[in-house]
Amino acid sequence: MSINETSSRLRPATRRREARERGIAVMLTAMMMLFTIPAVGLAIDAGLLYLIRARMTAACDAASLATARNLHLGITLAEQMANATARGQVYFNANFPANYLGVSNPAVTINIVEVNVSTLRVTSTSTGSAPVYFMRILGGNTALAGGSGVAVRRDVNLMLVLDRSGSMAGTPCTDMIAASKTFTNMFINGRDRIGLVTYGGAVYNAYAPTKNFKMSPTVNASIDQITCNGWTNTSGAYWSAYQQLQAVNEPLALNLIVFFTDGVPTAFSAQFPVKTVSDSRHGASGLACGSGSTCTIPKSSCVDDLGRAASDPLWGTFAGKTGVITGGGSGSTGDTPGILNPVATSFSNSDPLIPATQRASCDFGSNSNRARRDLAYIPAQNTVGLNTTGYKSVVLFSSGHPYVNRIRIDKPVNISAVASNLADNAAAAIRADTNLDVVTYTLGLGSVDEILLKRMANDLTSPIYDNTKEHGLYAYAPNSAALNEAFNRIASDILRLTN
Repeated sequence: MSINETSSRLRPATRRREARERGIAVMLTAMMMLFTIPAVGLAIDAGLLYLIRARMTAACDAASLATARNLHLGITLAEQMANATARGQVYFNANFPANYLGVSNPAVTINIVEVNVSTLRVTSTSTGSAPVYFMRILGGNTALAGGSGVAVRRDVNLMLVLDRSGSMAGTPCTDMIAASKTFTNMFINGRDRIGLVTYGGAVYNAYAPTKNFKMSPTVNASIDQITCNGWTNTSGAYWSAYQQLQAVNEPLALNLIVFFTDGVPTAFSAQFPVKTVSDSRHGASGLACGSGSTCTIPKSSCVDDLGRAASDPLWGTFAGKTGVITGGGSGSTGDTPGILNPVATSFSNSDPLIPATQRASCDFGSNSNRARRDLAYIPAQNTVGLNTTGYKSVVLFSSGHPYVNRIRIDKPVNISAVASNLADNAAAAIRADTNLDVVTYTLGLGSVDEILLKRMANDLTSPIYDNTKEHGLYAYAPNSAALNEAFNRIASDILRLTN
């Protein structure tokens, strides 16, 4: 039998077997489709429900955040919660409108709960009827979908520090008042605390930090009283704001200082030793020699601590004269004005001189330009123990002088340098307070020392930025018309921290 004959006999059997196999494959495929198609359909519907849930959760997050950030809308807590909840509803609807992705009747419920004395929690929960397509074979045309979002809002203790120095007079002062009033309105009456410090040469604690700052007497009424005149006692105002936060002592709250200035520091507080010996001083108007010259100046004419006149042979017991020394400038000539009160007693067009009883018989008592006649030198520390050296270099009395290696008070450039050093050292001391964790925000207008303001705020661009401490922000306004924008930038960053 040939090979061809054998193959021809086998072909019918092979064909019958192949036909049977094809029949089985069709049956298996049909049976698998009964399971595969529903599984694929379920996967598609589940994916759609997952997408809807993700979008609803995002809308709830937006609603919670918007509610937390709008709790300042109103005077009473009830008004604030109602207005903020309404704003949160608007944000939810904007992010998840009706019939979005086919969802019918989407709704959100917003709850505001007090977690502790300094924290609110806003929870937004949403539900809606989501369409299904392949799952209809199991019964029903819709499925319940939902999402949730949470935002936590810490209460704020904020000290606003405003520069009312002479360079602010006119339009800048008016614009500062308007911008700062808008700024304070962004916080929650009844929960947040707002206080106000203003400063020229002297420091005025204008409004004690209170939770009812939108109720009479309001913080904005105190801001309206500001008149701009005088020097720039940066460190005194900054430290006074910090001391008021210390007195409140709420570590769970967000403790902040928002510090505004339009120039460089030109004044500072200290207890100045009275000059007890004759020495050589740099000249200026009011001295025996002219500006730019050096002359010999006798000991001070002040009455000492025991009430003795300078002519008394036992004269010379001094604790010093406490006050604010003003002046400054980049040159080595010019006057150093007299001592001012460390703390002003009211808003004023000019900072009051220290009382007549304290400056009796002193040379600077009759002429404010003669402080260098009575005061020996600038002390190594100010009245609260902050060092007067550091950030900027100072000029010392040279070898052979009675006050060798002491900081010269007859160099106006030293006044500005020491005033800057004290502000910088105050910022370092405030950052070191781990109990309150005070965050500083600085705002500069026009010609300011931006490096100093960045250092004070621990701004991310500061040359001494410390990543172990909470950083603030330095905002700059090139002109007073831009102050609103600068204050808003700071407010936005603060509200970011509260949530």
